[in-house]
Amino acid sequence: MIDVAEVLREAPSSKTFCSVEKLLSFVEMLRRDSPGFKVEVAGTSANGVPIHHVRFGTGSVKALLVAGLHVHEPIGSLTVFSLMTLLHQGNPALLKADVEWHIMPCIDPDGVLLNEGWSQKPFTFDNYMRNFYLQRYRDQVDGSFPITYKKLSWNQPTREAEILKGTLEQIRPDFYQPLHNTRTGGAFFYLSRDIGQEHYREIYKVLEQQDFPIQTRPIWREILTPFAEGIVEQYTARKHYDHLERTTASPEELLHGATSWEYLIEIKPSALTFIAELGYARHPSDESERSTGQNLRQFKLRVEADSKFLATILLEEWEKVKGDLDPENPLYRAIVGGGAALPEKDKLCEGGLPLSLYPTRDTLFNPQYNKSMTEADLYDACIVSGGFIFLRSSYQFVRLLKASPQTPAVRRAIERLDHKFDEALAEIARHVDFDALEVIDCDTVAKVQLGSGLTALNSLLETRNGTKGKR
Repeated sequence: MIDVAEVLREAPSSKTFCSVEKLLSFVEMLRRDSPGFKVEVAGTSANGVPIHHVRFGTGSVKALLVAGLHVHEPIGSLTVFSLMTLLHQGNPALLKADVEWHIMPCIDPDGVLLNEGWSQKPFTFDNYMRNFYLQRYRDQVDGSFPITYKKLSWNQPTREAEILKGTLEQIRPDFYQPLHNTRTGGAFFYLSRDIGQEHYREIYKVLEQQDFPIQTRPIWREILTPFAEGIVEQYTARKHYDHLERTTASPEELLHGATSWEYLIEIKPSALTFIAELGYARHPSDESERSTGQNLRQFKLRVEADSKFLATILLEEWEKVKGDLDPENPLYRAIVGGGAALPEKDKLCEGGLPLSLYPTRDTLFNPQYNKSMTEADLYDACIVSGGFIFLRSSYQFVRLLKASPQTPAVRRAIERLDHKFDEALAEIARHVDFDALEVIDCDTVAKVQLGSGLTALNSLLETRNGTKGKR
């Protein structure tokens, strides 16, 4: 069993999340100077950046941690850096564990680099929006794994997903922690199976020691079985499909590929997958059950209407400048095409917005929205599942404009759109007080992610080594 508290006491400190350069340099040092580590290049990104597979130790339990699966989620970069540093320094609690460690420090370096304009600075919503990058869902690592389910069929994994797929097949880990995170709020957790209340109490203890709250409203809670407060079963594309099927005629048009953990369960059903989701900041409205006196459905539709208004302006400007833009720029590919940040006219008319968690039809006809809205519901509609989500994704169009040749049409579009985004962000700020946002230091979120993951790994070690009840 791993003494989690001892591990976290020795964790290194950092003022920012890890840059790609810092991770590459550290891994090279391990390869060159640390004989206990075995470093392989599992593949290279589209731009030729090496994607490493780092191994350490031997044990009956194979554990795999992967960072950079969603390129806009940098907490995992510091989590893997902390783990590799502790192993390199010979942390006794980790070295005594019956674990063979496998770490992929950055599975999608090209995309992670395009987020370093905000991930290497103190967090603000404004800077986050203006420096955010995210591919279409079909072009993301955890979103392009093969799947065949009902009318959904997808077999076009990205280059990076193919590399991870091969690594999963090679290792077949017993424990898998894909390192994801949310934007704001306390921690919540996904598990591929119930590991028991005793271990959940240990996870809560990690949160208590780091003075970090539990999130009682996990994303996708509507479609997943709860195991404990803030701890639910793992999201899958199949469960999402079944949910959409209740209110949407063609769920297959809204979904693409599956996740890495869904593939792992196919090739190794006994594997335990654990995800710790936590934010960069917290807000007093995030968990508030105080009533606003407004109808939730009506408010969600108003937020969506504002986004659709902005979408029409984006489409107007797109028609004026599209000939001046470089189709090979990754920002271009992020905003154009099915499921991208820039809406398609036909789908916008049908009611959908790109990258929204739930389609308009669900908002209109799902009975759970016909209720009095709490402050937490309002915060969710503005920041978590709508409103700001469209702003941060569609601002990639402005980033593309600023990176393009500055023709008169491009300059005019930048001026107009920057002003419209300022207005849209100010409208969200009318409902959510940005000044009340409390930014959480990088060390804390990395410790929570690492500590909770080690606690989940302990549940497997306990079962494997027959140590249940002997702590």
